[in-house]
Amino acid sequence: MERKVASRRRGKALEQAILDAAFEEFREAGYAGFTMEGVAKRAGTSKPVVYRRWPNRVEILIACVADRLPKAETVPDTGSLRGDTVALITLAHRRMQLVGQTAMLGMLADVSADPEARELLVATLVKELTNLLEEAVYARAVKRGELEWEHLTERLRRLPIDLVRNEFIIFGAVSEATVESIVDEVVLPALRARGASV
Repeated sequence: MERKVASRRRGKALEQAILDAAFEEFREAGYAGFTMEGVAKRAGTSKPVVYRRWPNRVEILIACVADRLPKAETVPDTGSLRGDTVALITLAHRRMQLVGQTAMLGMLADVSADPEARELLVATLVKELTNLLEEAVYARAVKRGELEWEHLTERLRRLPIDLVRNEFIIFGAVSEATVESIVDEVVLPALRARGASV
């Protein structure tokens, strides 16, 4: 691993450089080998600079994963709630593959033993993913008349991502057929049961 040459980065530019370095460290070293020192070296900065922003590896990894989530505008508008849902969870699965099943399991094990980290995970990643579903899938469906906001419960707002994440954590890969099965056999029937015309 090469240490990057330090530069006069500040604010958002410095934070992005650290998150990029954390992602590379995570991918190459895995969760078990991930260190804040390794992140600092890759980012061309010091450990204190990293620790000032994220006090431990769980927090920086949650921030790193959140930074790598798909943006709503990258999800194709397919013209239907079904198509948009398939497109979004396919994109989400690709991001999960970049992180890897073993790394995700290691992070989740640490988070499960730390109530503060668990709360941060819910507040950050779960909220970001729910917002992504609302912007990239549900808001479009409401505009098309396929869905009303009142059809969505809190669980339904998260359901597609929850299901694909669970599949990935257990099996390590999610096929195209599995993505379609999640949408056709679980998500759409659940929305129809609430009155959606999908």
